[in-house]
Amino acid sequence: VSGEAMERSLGLLRPFGRFIELGKRDFAEDRRVALRPLRRNVTWFALDADEMARARPALCAAVLGQLARRLGEGELRPLPATIHAPDEAELAFRALQGSRRIGKLVLRPPAVDADAAAPADILTDAARGTVVVVGGTRGFGLAAARWLADRGVRHLALLSRAGPATPGLEAALADLVARGAAPGVQACDATDAAALGRALARIRAAGPPIRGVVHAGAVFADGAAAALDPARAEAVLAAKLSVAENLDRLTADDPLALFLLFSSAAVPVGNPGQLAYVAANAAVEAVAHRRRAAGKPALAVRWGPIADAGLLATQEALATAETLQRRIGAAPMPAVAALDALPALLASGTVVAGVARMEWGAAARALAVLNEPCFAAVRAATGSEVEGDLRAALAGADAATALVLLREALAAEIARILRLPPGTVTPDATLGRLGLDSLGGMELRVALEQRLGMPVPLTAVTDTLTVEALARRIATGLAEGAAPTGEALLAAHDGGKAMEVAA
Repeated sequence: VSGEAMERSLGLLRPFGRFIELGKRDFAEDRRVALRPLRRNVTWFALDADEMARARPALCAAVLGQLARRLGEGELRPLPATIHAPDEAELAFRALQGSRRIGKLVLRPPAVDADAAAPADILTDAARGTVVVVGGTRGFGLAAARWLADRGVRHLALLSRAGPATPGLEAALADLVARGAAPGVQACDATDAAALGRALARIRAAGPPIRGVVHAGAVFADGAAAALDPARAEAVLAAKLSVAENLDRLTADDPLALFLLFSSAAVPVGNPGQLAYVAANAAVEAVAHRRRAAGKPALAVRWGPIADAGLLATQEALATAETLQRRIGAAPMPAVAALDALPALLASGTVVAGVARMEWGAAARALAVLNEPCFAAVRAATGSEVEGDLRAALAGADAATALVLLREALAAEIARILRLPPGTVTPDATLGRLGLDSLGGMELRVALEQRLGMPVPLTAVTDTLTVEALARRIATGLAEGAAPTGEALLAAHDGGKAMEVAA
């Protein structure tokens, strides 16, 4: 804990007691602390485990080794814990909310079906045979082939229209061999069912059974919807849907463990100029759903923009990447970082999943669809609102307008936390009487600080603190140029390390 809560904890020490502060917030914000509790000959230690590991790695290793030994020998015992089943999650959080417990609350994860293949098992099973990668001689398909080779897939059959004539293929094959794979390449238009059938027959005759399929092929015909003629749309649709249908039908008798279809993050949000491409990927996802309904393996992944493979991997494509980021809030990510999400997706048992680095604040300004109810969970999880970037709006607003924006933001966040209908939180409503407790107050403070980039003066939830009063406090802090939040300062101190999330 931090702030006043930390000071009260310090005040609980008996004479000659010791207080070890592990939190960083008060230090990052350069907060002043009352020294009265120290009069009882107490000792206050500040311990930053990250800094200790950087500055004194040998000491850190020795201390952690001692802790591990003492835990293993039972000299140190864990705190008391109350274990809850997965379906008791709400009960556990209510107990946490009401401080009705001693020690820790533990949620036991759901039991895993022993008959269901784990992600490593799916890849291991696929590696026992041949994995066919359509569109595997270049771009993101080739990156996927490399990724599979790094995870033990030896027999790779790479299909594309150009086949052995693909520019730069010799170096790509040498790289796959260096990774332990034995790649084969065939020229095949996979939209032609007869040609694909012959190619698959040759693959079966030349090596182990086909146990994996990856459909990474695509054709692009971007342009305004009004200018999209049927022939161009058919080419885009065929490269996705026809190939998926052909692979589904022609591998029906193969012992498949992996059937991976490449879709696009543009499917749920759209992308100007890519009407046919979005429709084709949505159709591919339908194939995945149909296969799973029939008890067959299938996973369709909505990939976001890939920085170092495919269309965006050239210097000339920088403008395209910037346009994508501006239009749908999707920032390019490295191919390996994206593909590394596959084991978790396979483990989840999902049929369609997305892997993209989304900047929801930027997306919200351009995509009205994000205001639809189906994106409510995204807005709640990211703290983003479709009305745009609050910090940017406040930066260009006068005092009266800023106060209105802050009132609206506060009301929206409180309504989200308490699950109240929008518009029911009025400026004169008191936080305590609305039902916001200390845990909810902490959630409110964190959400506002993420949106504002400054500390929020909310130390306690009371029956007298109103939405209006808190909005005015924040407005005063903005006007006075409040310091960055502790998280921002820590990020700068630690080198700006960022964490990526796969959705």
